Amino acid sequence: MKIFDIGYNKGEFTTASFDKFGDDTVIVAVEPNLALTSIHSDKENFTLIKKAVSSEVGEVSFYAAPFDNGCSTTSQEFMEVSRFAVGSKNLPPKAVIWTPASTIQSTTLDQLIEEYGVPEYIKIDVEGGELDILKGLTQKTPEVFFEWHEEMPDVLYGCIEHLRELGYTQFGVCGWFDEGDVFKKATFDEGGDSYLTFPENYYSWEELEMEKLINKERRVNYGMIFAK
Repeated sequence: MKIFDIGYNKGEFTTASFDKFGDDTVIVAVEPNLALTSIHSDKENFTLIKKAVSSEVGEVSFYAAPFDNGCSTTSQEFMEVSRFAVGSKNLPPKAVIWTPASTIQSTTLDQLIEEYGVPEYIKIDVEGGELDILKGLTQKTPEVFFEWHEEMPDVLYGCIEHLRELGYTQFGVCGWFDEGDVFKKATFDEGGDSYLTFPENYYSWEELEMEKLINKERRVNYGMIFAK
């Protein structure tokens, strides 16, 4: 088992992966926040790359959220339209403060595959930068899953369009829905994006009816999209 953990943050997903799949799992993690360190450095089959993942190898702007590291981002749009910036019924406006941009080196999913091989799973949790990351993938892998927020549907739909062009045909969704556990084709997740909670069923993109979960102005629903 090989996994790419894109958006390592404090390592919780990597820990969950070792717990679920065993210590012989090979994990390649990428984290652009230079202030964060690895909690898995003792594992021989774990690699942490201190870069961002992007559409190109080079450099990108990175905005750290020092009081909420999980909201650090490379996406200016995320800092302008997300619930953490604008607010929602659950969050006040400006709930997260970002630092001015720093410049950090970037790699791509294609480059990671060239260096480390094709993973069974690619997990992407990067707060708005998902489409830019997926544009750096030009081949189909067994399964990709990435975070989505209903206030950024263009990012979600752009990701799906790109994945379909690469040959992904089956999609599933897990998440927290303001409507509750009422969608037959969506897997309700109390945690919203709980680690390694997979959809109960997969569908074609049209059959999934993702538009029923999205209200751009509400800024509440979110979760993970799975593609294979």
